[in-house]
Amino acid sequence: MTPRKKFIRYLRWTVKAVFLLLFILPIPFIIEGQLIEVKSFFSTKIYTIVPITLSPDSIWLSYYGNVNPGLWILEPFGGLQVLLTGQVGTRLLLPTIIAILIFAAIIILLGNIFCSWICPMGTIIDSFDTFLGKFFPKIEAKREERRLQSKQNREGEKIREVCLTCPLYMKLLSKNKILAKGITVSSLIATIFLRYPAFCIICPIGIVSRGMIHLKSIKTAFAIKGKQLILWLEMFTIPAIAILLSLKERRYWCRKLCPVGIFLSSISALNPLFKPRVNENKCIMHSCPENCKDYAVDYCAICRIADAKKCEKVCPVDIDLVNHGSLANCTKCLECYVACDYNAITIDFLSKPEAFSIISQFYNKVRRPFKKVC
Repeated sequence: MTPRKKFIRYLRWTVKAVFLLLFILPIPFIIEGQLIEVKSFFSTKIYTIVPITLSPDSIWLSYYGNVNPGLWILEPFGGLQVLLTGQVGTRLLLPTIIAILIFAAIIILLGNIFCSWICPMGTIIDSFDTFLGKFFPKIEAKREERRLQSKQNREGEKIREVCLTCPLYMKLLSKNKILAKGITVSSLIATIFLRYPAFCIICPIGIVSRGMIHLKSIKTAFAIKGKQLILWLEMFTIPAIAILLSLKERRYWCRKLCPVGIFLSSISALNPLFKPRVNENKCIMHSCPENCKDYAVDYCAICRIADAKKCEKVCPVDIDLVNHGSLANCTKCLECYVACDYNAITIDFLSKPEAFSIISQFYNKVRRPFKKVC
Protein backbone atom coordinates (compact mmCIF):
# COMPACT_ATOMS: atom_id res chain seq x y z
CA MET A 1 0.00 0.00 0.00
CA THR A 2 1.40 3.38 -1.03
CA PRO A 3 1.87 6.18 1.54
CA ARG A 4 -0.92 8.15 -0.16
CA LYS A 5 -3.39 5.29 0.23
CA LYS A 6 -2.38 4.76 3.85
CA PHE A 7 -2.93 8.45 4.49
CA ILE A 8 -6.46 8.31 3.01
CA ARG A 9 -7.42 5.27 5.08
CA TYR A 10 -5.96 6.69 8.31
CA LEU A 11 -7.57 10.07 7.61
CA ARG A 12 -11.03 8.52 7.19
CA TRP A 13 -10.77 6.48 10.36
CA THR A 14 -9.47 9.50 12.26
CA VAL A 15 -12.43 11.57 11.08
CA LYS A 16 -14.80 8.71 11.95
CA ALA A 17 -13.30 8.47 15.45
CA VAL A 18 -13.56 12.22 15.99
CA PHE A 19 -17.24 12.29 15.00
CA LEU A 20 -17.96 9.23 17.13
CA LEU A 21 -16.50 11.04 20.14
CA LEU A 22 -18.47 14.18 19.32
CA PHE A 23 -21.65 12.11 19.27
CA ILE A 24 -21.10 10.21 22.52
CA LEU A 25 -18.91 12.34 24.80
CA PRO A 26 -20.70 14.36 27.51
CA ILE A 27 -19.92 17.72 25.92
CA PRO A 28 -23.41 19.13 26.71
CA PHE A 29 -22.67 18.70 30.42
CA ILE A 30 -19.38 20.56 30.04
CA ILE A 31 -20.96 23.47 28.14
CA GLU A 32 -24.21 23.29 30.13
CA GLY A 33 -26.16 21.86 27.26
CA GLN A 34 -29.86 21.10 27.33
CA LEU A 35 -31.14 18.06 29.23
CA ILE A 36 -33.99 15.83 28.15
CA GLU A 37 -36.25 13.35 29.92
CA VAL A 38 -35.89 9.81 28.57
CA LYS A 39 -38.72 7.37 29.35
CA SER A 40 -39.08 3.62 29.08
CA PHE A 41 -41.13 2.04 26.30
CA PHE A 42 -42.86 -0.04 28.97
CA SER A 43 -43.81 2.62 31.49
CA THR A 44 -43.95 6.42 31.59
CA LYS A 45 -43.07 6.20 35.29
CA ILE A 46 -39.61 4.84 34.46
CA TYR A 47 -37.40 7.67 33.29
CA THR A 48 -34.08 9.45 33.71
CA ILE A 49 -32.60 12.79 32.69
CA VAL A 50 -29.80 12.75 30.12
CA PRO A 51 -28.04 15.40 28.00
CA ILE A 52 -28.80 16.02 24.36
CA THR A 53 -25.64 15.58 22.31
CA LEU A 54 -24.22 17.27 19.27
CA SER A 55 -26.33 15.03 17.06
CA PRO A 56 -28.22 17.31 14.63
CA ASP A 57 -31.35 15.17 14.85
CA SER A 58 -31.42 14.65 18.60
CA ILE A 59 -31.19 18.38 19.25
CA TRP A 60 -33.67 19.46 16.63
CA LEU A 61 -36.14 16.67 17.25
CA SER A 62 -36.24 17.12 21.02
CA TYR A 63 -38.67 20.02 20.92
CA TYR A 64 -39.01 20.61 17.18
CA GLY A 65 -36.41 23.29 16.77
CA ASN A 66 -36.01 24.93 20.15
CA VAL A 67 -32.35 25.79 19.50
CA ASN A 68 -31.33 29.03 17.87
CA PRO A 69 -31.87 28.91 14.08
CA GLY A 70 -28.72 28.57 12.03
CA LEU A 71 -26.68 26.74 14.67
CA TRP A 72 -27.47 23.22 13.46
CA ILE A 73 -28.04 21.23 10.32
CA LEU A 74 -30.75 18.61 10.15
CA GLU A 75 -30.40 15.20 8.49
CA PRO A 76 -32.99 15.12 5.67
CA PHE A 77 -34.81 11.93 6.68
CA GLY A 78 -35.17 13.09 10.27
CA GLY A 79 -36.08 16.54 9.00
CA LEU A 80 -38.81 15.17 6.75
CA GLN A 81 -40.25 13.31 9.73
CA VAL A 82 -40.21 16.53 11.75
CA LEU A 83 -42.16 18.33 9.02
CA LEU A 84 -44.65 15.47 8.67
CA THR A 85 -45.49 15.64 12.38
CA GLY A 86 -47.13 19.00 11.77
CA GLN A 87 -45.72 20.12 15.14
CA VAL A 88 -43.20 22.65 13.83
CA GLY A 89 -44.31 26.14 14.74
CA THR A 90 -44.67 28.82 12.09
CA ARG A 91 -41.66 30.70 13.44
CA LEU A 92 -39.46 27.61 13.17
CA LEU A 93 -40.75 26.26 9.87
CA LEU A 94 -38.36 28.20 7.65
CA PRO A 95 -35.27 27.56 9.85
CA THR A 96 -36.13 23.85 9.86
CA ILE A 97 -36.37 23.74 6.08
CA ILE A 98 -33.12 25.71 5.75
CA ALA A 99 -31.39 23.29 8.16
CA ILE A 100 -32.54 20.35 6.02
CA LEU A 101 -31.39 22.04 2.80
CA ILE A 102 -27.93 22.76 4.25
CA PHE A 103 -27.41 19.06 4.97
CA ALA A 104 -28.87 18.11 1.57
CA ALA A 105 -26.56 20.58 -0.19
CA ILE A 106 -23.52 18.98 1.44
CA ILE A 107 -24.69 15.53 0.30
CA ILE A 108 -25.32 16.79 -3.24
CA LEU A 109 -21.91 18.45 -3.38
CA LEU A 110 -19.77 15.72 -1.78
CA GLY A 111 -21.98 12.63 -2.01
CA ASN A 112 -23.26 10.50 0.85
CA ILE A 113 -20.22 11.08 3.06
CA PHE A 114 -22.38 10.83 6.19
CA CYS A 115 -22.60 7.03 6.02
CA SER A 116 -18.86 6.38 5.62
CA TRP A 117 -17.19 9.35 7.33
CA ILE A 118 -19.58 10.64 10.02
CA CYS A 119 -22.31 8.22 11.13
CA PRO A 120 -21.47 6.96 14.66
CA MET A 121 -23.40 3.73 14.14
CA GLY A 122 -21.53 3.11 10.89
CA THR A 123 -18.21 3.56 12.68
CA ILE A 124 -19.14 1.03 15.35
CA ILE A 125 -20.41 -1.46 12.76
CA ASP A 126 -17.29 -1.01 10.60
CA SER A 127 -15.11 -1.68 13.64
CA PHE A 128 -17.09 -4.82 14.42
CA ASP A 129 -16.79 -5.96 10.78
CA THR A 130 -13.01 -5.44 10.85
CA PHE A 131 -12.79 -7.37 14.13
CA LEU A 132 -14.70 -10.34 12.67
CA GLY A 133 -12.64 -10.30 9.48
CA LYS A 134 -9.35 -10.50 11.38
CA PHE A 135 -10.17 -12.94 14.17
CA PHE A 136 -13.03 -15.10 12.86
CA PRO A 137 -12.10 -16.32 9.35
CA LYS A 138 -14.93 -18.88 9.22
CA ILE A 139 -17.57 -16.23 9.86
CA GLU A 140 -15.88 -13.97 7.31
CA ALA A 141 -15.95 -16.77 4.70
CA LYS A 142 -19.67 -17.32 5.29
CA ARG A 143 -20.36 -13.60 5.01
CA GLU A 144 -18.46 -13.38 1.74
CA GLU A 145 -20.38 -16.35 0.39
CA ARG A 146 -23.69 -14.66 1.23
CA ARG A 147 -22.49 -11.40 -0.33
CA LEU A 148 -21.64 -13.10 -3.62
CA GLN A 149 -24.97 -14.95 -3.64
CA SER A 150 -26.82 -11.71 -2.98
CA LYS A 151 -24.93 -10.03 -5.79
CA GLN A 152 -25.80 -12.85 -8.23
CA ASN A 153 -29.47 -12.49 -7.29
CA ARG A 154 -29.34 -8.75 -8.00
CA GLU A 155 -27.66 -9.30 -11.37
CA GLY A 156 -30.41 -11.77 -12.31
CA GLU A 157 -33.01 -9.21 -11.29
CA LYS A 158 -31.38 -6.52 -13.45
CA ILE A 159 -31.65 -8.78 -16.50
CA ARG A 160 -35.41 -9.07 -15.94
CA GLU A 161 -35.69 -5.29 -15.51
CA VAL A 162 -34.40 -4.65 -19.03
CA CYS A 163 -37.79 -5.65 -20.42
CA LEU A 164 -39.72 -3.27 -18.18
CA THR A 165 -40.95 0.09 -19.41
CA CYS A 166 -39.71 2.34 -16.62
CA PRO A 167 -36.05 2.27 -15.49
CA LEU A 168 -37.09 3.84 -12.18
CA TYR A 169 -38.38 0.38 -11.27
CA MET A 170 -34.87 -0.53 -10.18
CA LYS A 171 -34.91 2.29 -7.63
CA LEU A 172 -38.52 2.05 -6.45
CA LEU A 173 -39.75 -1.54 -6.70
CA SER A 174 -36.75 -3.83 -7.04
CA LYS A 175 -36.01 -6.36 -4.31
CA ASN A 176 -32.66 -4.71 -3.65
CA LYS A 177 -32.93 -3.00 -0.24
CA ILE A 178 -36.64 -3.76 -0.15
CA LEU A 179 -36.59 -3.98 3.66
CA ALA A 180 -34.99 -0.54 3.95
CA LYS A 181 -37.54 0.89 1.54
CA GLY A 182 -40.35 -0.69 3.53
CA ILE A 183 -38.97 0.73 6.80
CA THR A 184 -38.61 4.15 5.15
CA VAL A 185 -42.18 4.30 3.86
CA SER A 186 -43.65 2.80 7.04
CA SER A 187 -41.77 5.31 9.20
CA LEU A 188 -43.06 8.27 7.21
CA ILE A 189 -46.66 6.99 7.31
CA ALA A 190 -46.43 6.26 11.05
CA THR A 191 -45.00 9.74 11.64
CA ILE A 192 -48.07 11.34 10.07
CA PHE A 193 -50.47 9.36 12.28
CA LEU A 194 -48.45 9.47 15.51
CA ARG A 195 -47.41 13.11 15.01
CA TYR A 196 -43.96 12.17 16.22
CA PRO A 197 -40.81 11.13 14.26
CA ALA A 198 -41.57 7.41 14.37
CA PHE A 199 -38.25 5.97 13.24
CA CYS A 200 -36.31 8.15 15.68
CA ILE A 201 -37.77 6.10 18.54
CA ILE A 202 -35.81 3.02 17.46
CA CYS A 203 -33.08 4.55 15.29
CA PRO A 204 -29.70 3.14 16.43
CA ILE A 205 -27.99 6.37 15.35
CA GLY A 206 -30.38 8.38 17.48
CA ILE A 207 -30.02 6.05 20.44
CA VAL A 208 -26.24 6.18 20.31
CA SER A 209 -26.23 9.97 20.00
CA ARG A 210 -29.24 10.91 22.14
CA GLY A 211 -27.16 11.24 25.27
CA MET A 212 -28.30 7.96 26.82
CA ILE A 213 -24.79 6.49 26.78
CA HIS A 214 -22.89 9.57 27.92
CA LEU A 215 -20.35 9.06 30.64
CA LYS A 216 -22.30 11.09 33.18
CA SER A 217 -25.53 9.39 32.12
CA ILE A 218 -23.99 5.99 32.64
CA LYS A 219 -22.89 7.02 36.13
CA THR A 220 -26.54 7.57 37.01
CA ALA A 221 -27.23 3.94 36.07
CA PHE A 222 -25.69 2.84 39.35
CA ALA A 223 -28.39 4.80 41.19
CA ILE A 224 -31.20 3.18 39.22
CA LYS A 225 -32.98 0.42 41.04
CA GLY A 226 -35.37 -2.36 40.07
CA LYS A 227 -37.53 -1.70 37.05
CA GLN A 228 -35.54 1.38 36.05
CA LEU A 229 -32.80 -0.95 34.86
CA ILE A 230 -35.14 -1.55 31.91
CA LEU A 231 -33.97 1.82 30.59
CA TRP A 232 -30.42 0.61 30.17
CA LEU A 233 -31.54 -2.68 28.67
CA GLU A 234 -33.59 -0.78 26.09
CA MET A 235 -30.73 1.62 25.49
CA PHE A 236 -28.26 -1.03 24.37
CA THR A 237 -30.61 -3.58 22.79
CA ILE A 238 -31.43 -1.87 19.48
CA PRO A 239 -27.86 -0.73 18.64
CA ALA A 240 -26.62 -4.20 19.65
CA ILE A 241 -29.05 -5.83 17.22
CA ALA A 242 -27.90 -3.50 14.43
CA ILE A 243 -24.28 -4.44 15.15
CA LEU A 244 -24.85 -8.19 15.48
CA LEU A 245 -26.66 -8.27 12.13
CA SER A 246 -23.18 -7.96 10.64
CA LEU A 247 -22.68 -11.61 11.56
CA LYS A 248 -24.88 -12.33 8.55
CA GLU A 249 -23.33 -9.86 6.10
CA ARG A 250 -20.92 -6.97 6.31
CA ARG A 251 -22.73 -3.73 7.16
CA TYR A 252 -26.06 -5.55 6.98
CA TRP A 253 -27.91 -2.81 8.87
CA CYS A 254 -26.42 0.00 6.79
CA ARG A 255 -26.84 -1.69 3.41
CA LYS A 256 -30.23 -3.36 3.76
CA LEU A 257 -32.23 -1.83 6.61
CA CYS A 258 -31.24 1.75 7.39
CA PRO A 259 -33.75 4.27 5.94
CA VAL A 260 -31.34 7.15 6.55
CA GLY A 261 -28.86 5.57 4.12
CA ILE A 262 -31.64 5.01 1.56
CA PHE A 263 -32.75 8.62 1.81
CA LEU A 264 -29.25 10.10 1.60
CA SER A 265 -28.34 7.83 -1.33
CA SER A 266 -31.35 9.17 -3.23
CA ILE A 267 -30.10 12.72 -2.69
CA SER A 268 -26.51 11.80 -3.57
CA ALA A 269 -27.68 10.69 -7.03
CA LEU A 270 -27.32 14.42 -7.85
CA ASN A 271 -23.66 14.43 -6.77
CA PRO A 272 -21.18 15.43 -9.55
CA LEU A 273 -17.89 15.33 -7.60
CA PHE A 274 -15.24 12.80 -6.51
CA LYS A 275 -16.33 9.59 -8.22
CA PRO A 276 -14.22 6.42 -8.47
CA ARG A 277 -13.70 5.01 -11.96
CA VAL A 278 -12.00 1.83 -13.15
CA ASN A 279 -9.30 2.20 -15.81
CA GLU A 280 -9.72 -0.97 -17.88
CA ASN A 281 -6.16 -0.77 -19.20
CA LYS A 282 -4.85 -1.27 -15.67
CA CYS A 283 -7.58 -3.43 -14.15
CA ILE A 284 -6.60 -7.10 -13.83
CA MET A 285 -10.23 -8.14 -14.21
CA HIS A 286 -10.33 -6.66 -17.73
CA SER A 287 -6.86 -7.34 -19.10
CA CYS A 288 -3.27 -7.95 -18.08
CA PRO A 289 -1.76 -4.56 -17.16
CA GLU A 290 1.25 -3.65 -19.27
CA ASN A 291 3.14 -2.48 -16.21
CA CYS A 292 2.88 -5.95 -14.68
CA LYS A 293 6.24 -7.73 -14.38
CA ASP A 294 4.62 -11.00 -15.56
CA TYR A 295 2.91 -9.39 -18.56
CA ALA A 296 4.86 -11.46 -21.10
CA VAL A 297 4.04 -14.73 -19.31
CA ASP A 298 0.35 -13.85 -19.04
CA TYR A 299 -0.53 -15.04 -15.54
CA CYS A 300 -3.76 -13.04 -15.62
CA ALA A 301 -6.03 -15.98 -14.81
CA ILE A 302 -4.16 -16.61 -11.56
CA CYS A 303 -4.06 -12.91 -10.74
CA ARG A 304 -7.82 -12.55 -11.32
CA ILE A 305 -8.55 -15.42 -8.96
CA ALA A 306 -6.26 -13.88 -6.35
CA ASP A 307 -7.76 -10.40 -6.76
CA ALA A 308 -11.40 -11.57 -6.94
CA LYS A 309 -12.64 -8.01 -7.45
CA LYS A 310 -11.09 -6.79 -4.22
CA CYS A 311 -12.35 -3.27 -4.89
CA GLU A 312 -15.96 -4.49 -4.82
CA LYS A 313 -15.40 -6.73 -1.82
CA VAL A 314 -14.41 -3.77 0.37
CA CYS A 315 -17.19 -1.53 -0.95
CA PRO A 316 -19.67 -0.89 1.90
CA VAL A 317 -22.59 -0.58 -0.54
CA ASP A 318 -21.52 -3.36 -2.95
CA ILE A 319 -21.21 -1.27 -6.13
CA ASP A 320 -20.44 -3.13 -9.37
CA LEU A 321 -17.37 -1.00 -9.93
CA VAL A 322 -15.45 -3.24 -12.34
CA ASN A 323 -18.32 -3.17 -14.84
CA HIS A 324 -18.91 0.57 -14.37
CA GLY A 325 -22.11 0.16 -12.33
CA SER A 326 -24.15 3.03 -10.94
CA LEU A 327 -22.42 5.17 -8.33
CA ALA A 328 -25.64 6.65 -6.95
CA ASN A 329 -25.12 4.80 -3.65
CA CYS A 330 -21.40 5.58 -3.36
CA THR A 331 -20.47 6.80 0.13
CA LYS A 332 -17.06 8.18 -0.93
CA CYS A 333 -15.20 5.97 1.54
CA LEU A 334 -12.45 5.53 -1.13
CA GLU A 335 -11.77 1.99 0.10
CA CYS A 336 -11.91 0.72 -3.49
CA TYR A 337 -9.11 3.12 -4.43
CA VAL A 338 -7.05 2.09 -1.39
CA ALA A 339 -7.59 -1.67 -1.85
CA CYS A 340 -6.72 -1.90 -5.56
CA ASP A 341 -3.23 -3.40 -5.97
CA TYR A 342 -2.95 -2.33 -9.61
CA ASN A 343 -3.74 1.40 -9.25
CA ALA A 344 -6.57 0.84 -11.70
CA ILE A 345 -9.00 3.13 -9.90
CA THR A 346 -8.91 6.86 -10.35
CA ILE A 347 -11.06 9.48 -8.63
CA ASP A 348 -12.70 11.80 -11.15
CA PHE A 349 -13.09 15.28 -9.67
CA LEU A 350 -16.07 16.13 -11.87
CA SER A 351 -18.46 13.87 -13.75
CA LYS A 352 -22.13 13.60 -14.72
CA PRO A 353 -24.53 12.97 -11.79
CA GLU A 354 -26.22 9.55 -11.77
CA ALA A 355 -29.62 11.23 -11.67
CA PHE A 356 -29.06 12.49 -15.23
CA SER A 357 -28.61 8.93 -16.50
CA ILE A 358 -31.79 7.78 -14.74
CA ILE A 359 -33.79 10.67 -16.21
CA SER A 360 -32.27 10.05 -19.64
CA GLN A 361 -33.22 6.35 -19.53
CA PHE A 362 -36.74 7.23 -18.48
CA TYR A 363 -37.06 9.78 -21.30
CA ASN A 364 -35.83 7.29 -23.91
CA LYS A 365 -38.22 4.60 -22.68
CA VAL A 366 -41.17 6.96 -22.85
CA ARG A 367 -40.16 8.37 -26.22
CA ARG A 368 -39.58 4.99 -27.92
CA PRO A 369 -43.26 4.07 -28.54
CA PHE A 370 -43.92 7.47 -30.09
CA LYS A 371 -40.97 7.07 -32.46
CA LYS A 372 -42.38 3.76 -33.70
CA VAL A 373 -45.77 5.38 -34.40
CA CYS A 374 -44.12 8.16 -36.42
